[in-house]
Amino acid sequence: MPKVKILHPDDPGDQNERKKPAHHRRDVFHAWMLEGAEYVGLLDMPKLAPVHANPDRIVAFSDAMNPGWSDYDCFVHFFEDDCNIERFWNNPKSYLRKLGKFQGVLGLDYSVCYDFPVALKDYNHWRNSVCTYWLQQFLACAVPQARCEGENCTTVLAGFPKHSTIAIGARSMVRDLEDRTMLKASIKHIVDYLEPENLLWYGSDMYGVADYPREKGIPVHIYPAKGRGKLNHEKGGDR
Repeated sequence: MPKVKILHPDDPGDQNERKKPAHHRRDVFHAWMLEGAEYVGLLDMPKLAPVHANPDRIVAFSDAMNPGWSDYDCFVHFFEDDCNIERFWNNPKSYLRKLGKFQGVLGLDYSVCYDFPVALKDYNHWRNSVCTYWLQQFLACAVPQARCEGENCTTVLAGFPKHSTIAIGARSMVRDLEDRTMLKASIKHIVDYLEPENLLWYGSDMYGVADYPREKGIPVHIYPAKGRGKLNHEKGGDR
């Protein structure tokens, strides 16, 4: 991948240089976000740094980026529909300054539904890791967000840190039996492979979906999924 200089949006630098694009206009592949990355595994996943976090509150990216939002004593999460977070991929630098005001972020969560074509799932796994890697270069804390299926676990989690805080998105995966079965299997693979220090769990933990990490002695911090009219989420509450 080409080596391209990354300019920090808060660095005034040379004014003439600031007027130029911070990366080559042909780099629609976002290679510039991987400056300095070490690649791991079959998909060349960027190696992510371990983090340690236990936020009291989290807020959705789309809410946090509202012009009127000014409560920064929380983490930002991306457990939203893809249409609400695609703008970050299209222009990540424009959001970095405000994201930097928060305590940290939970990594990107582009959809990797089990009925997607394999190529699309791999691409979105890759984008999730690329964005998290890039955010880790600038923010105080960017927590890797993990998903996998049995057959792709070691491939898509390559580059993920072991013995780290890991974010899990369980939104919309609990009520349906088939989805719940897939979620439980995914969690088992993640726990066995990454041996996380603790899990930041977004969504319901009903029907025993979080039992396996708890049986392993891994703390699971629950953040209920966003309901209508709610802007932020605290631990506990309705499940």
